[in-house]
Amino acid sequence: MTVREIINPDARTFKRLTSLLTESFWKTPLFSEFLFPGRKPLARTFLAALLQYGLRAGRTFAAEDGERGIVACALWSNPDAPEFNLKTWLKLGIWPHMLSIALRSPSAMGRIGELFAMLDRYAPEEPCATLEFLASAEKGAGAAVVLGSLSAYAGWPLYVESIVSKNDHAYYKQFGFVPFARTDFHGTDYAFMRIEA
Repeated sequence: MTVREIINPDARTFKRLTSLLTESFWKTPLFSEFLFPGRKPLARTFLAALLQYGLRAGRTFAAEDGERGIVACALWSNPDAPEFNLKTWLKLGIWPHMLSIALRSPSAMGRIGELFAMLDRYAPEEPCATLEFLASAEKGAGAAVVLGSLSAYAGWPLYVESIVSKNDHAYYKQFGFVPFARTDFHGTDYAFMRIEA
């Protein structure tokens, strides 16, 4: 299995990464019950926007496994990444995705705003590199892509918001992440974890 940074993905690679993210996160209560109840296409559009944000305001890494191609990806935001807001959507070209969501479901936009307000309350005050999303379609591939991307942020404090399951919290400890806060958000068990520089 090889890990590489994705810098300027072609349309096929972008579609594969979006599909991988959607399949990994759509089943979580945060996406399927709170943000986009029963509306997987909205989740796919939102994750495509987050992928585009990661490609332009951070770094994206993928694990590839021979014939299967990309089997895992990690989306990081850089310590100086801009906030995920209207100004950033316009600057980074994310606005078509977000406008599409707003037109199809104004209430989903309100829920997205509520989510980001909650995340802001727990974010560390000092600049950190943030592992925004980790998606994997093959056992071991997620760990490979995390390990393969950690060195890109050597010297920076690292931060992750763990949302998938309680087991996920233990999963990130193997890389050195230590919990510093925890909350329940609409049935989603959030753990906020970091690695000191």
